[in-house]
Amino acid sequence: MPDIKQVLNEEIRRLARKELKNALLPMAKQIADEKKQISELKKQISELKKEISIIRKKSGCDSEKCQDAPAVAEESKPLRLNAAGIVRIRTKLKISQSELARLIGVSAHTVSLWEIGKVSPRANAKAAICALRKVGKRELKKMLALPEDAAEN
Repeated sequence: MPDIKQVLNEEIRRLARKELKNALLPMAKQIADEKKQISELKKQISELKKEISIIRKKSGCDSEKCQDAPAVAEESKPLRLNAAGIVRIRTKLKISQSELARLIGVSAHTVSLWEIGKVSPRANAKAAICALRKVGKRELKKMLALPEDAAEN
């Protein structure tokens, strides 16, 4: 006759394994889903990094110093830009409102509202306009020659 202590011990172990399996199964599925989500996020990050490098190449800022410089400049002093300044930059570069809008990634109507002084550009648009101050005419021609889809990315 089997030992009752041994039989009860085995039954308790069997039931404990069964309960653990039932408790951990949903958690394992959740972990798998989260791993997939993390993988997708990593892909998005790498795509965004590629887009950033393309934008930096277009603006003529490839080196590491250029990557750090805008962040330092934004923190140290705010960008000053008014309606007359936008008109001055555009006339200096000899481009139309629609060409400026295409370079910055806004509509031509928005640029006209900036120049009138009814609306003020957002921070990212101000940064893009200020970056155009340093762009030469040859680089500007190259930027304008790019297709619209490439100019926006």
